Amino acid sequence: MARKAAEPLPLPLPAGRFVRTLLDWYRRHRREMPWRGEADSYRVWLSEVMLQQTRVEAVRPYYERFIGRFPTVEALAEAEESDVLAQWAGLGYYSRARNLHRAARIVCEEFGGRFPETMEEARSLPGVGRYTAGAVLSIAYGQPQPVLDGNIRRFLTRFLCLDGERSPDGRLWRLLEELVAHPEAAPRASDFNQALMEFGSQVCVPRTPRCGECPLSGSCRALAAGLQADLPRPKKVREPVRLHFLVALVRRGSEVLLRRNDEGPFLKGFWEPPRLEGDDPAGFAMRVRKRWGVRLEVAGELPTLRHQITHHQLELKLLRCRLREGAMPDGWQWADPAERRLPLPAYVRKLSDPDSVRGSLPSEFSR
Repeated sequence: MARKAAEPLPLPLPAGRFVRTLLDWYRRHRREMPWRGEADSYRVWLSEVMLQQTRVEAVRPYYERFIGRFPTVEALAEAEESDVLAQWAGLGYYSRARNLHRAARIVCEEFGGRFPETMEEARSLPGVGRYTAGAVLSIAYGQPQPVLDGNIRRFLTRFLCLDGERSPDGRLWRLLEELVAHPEAAPRASDFNQALMEFGSQVCVPRTPRCGECPLSGSCRALAAGLQADLPRPKKVREPVRLHFLVALVRRGSEVLLRRNDEGPFLKGFWEPPRLEGDDPAGFAMRVRKRWGVRLEVAGELPTLRHQITHHQLELKLLRCRLREGAMPDGWQWADPAERRLPLPAYVRKLSDPDSVRGSLPSEFSR
């Protein structure tokens, strides 16, 4: 039996008025962004991938640096994965970069270097779901495709006062399908969808919604019920898994001794100092020698560096080490963490960033 389509949610005001109000607000309050106003589907696509689970201000410098290195989808497709990861390093959620790279090669091989123009083809690309496809198709090509991200979900959950509804996304998608197809929205689908995203991020903000600045406050059901600060109801936060590691910090001027990590579950393919599980430095040098054949001498302990990767809380006990006689294994190398020549985990970049470490390392290790 075919699954019944979700019923759309009714608006508390006429759809035309809702659309006009948002478009007028967007015209007056839209922020300038390096990707905004672009008709290049590659740049729109890149910005949407980077903005997933990441704030606009954090994305800006990464976007500009990435575009400087890979100005076209062809340039990205031809690049080595290690180069792509090096430019992405620090932005997190690295599967986004890997999927973007794979998808760029498919776009060049199968779609002539242009992001596909149908929803079905767009969603066939690695890492491209309904939201990303709808965002690119509407912003780059002007198609009246709906989008539903976290900002829009929060805004509509409050505006419609969806308190207690367990899975409203199906009905929200239906509502957005109708809204973006409205005669006043469809010709301006790009602006309308960006208005929804921007409104959620600038007015209907997560902790303290700015109801005094909201041109739709008179129709907001959550505000009328006094629930605007309570919705959406918070989800239960998953406790991070704590993992303890010992890290050998060997310096040569501004450079650090690094090896490529080819083991999961995280940091695979990234370069980092020799890292072993545990929190007891006793026998560390012997373990390194047995594991990699590298002779180190532990000269002292440094403060523990804490770093979170998704739901893993890493406790990294840094050991000041010296490299003794003997050749390094093939593939190991010296590199300056401040450079972007290699894909480095964020915690390694902190070693050359005193502001990130907040003075927890001696000056010789945080210059």
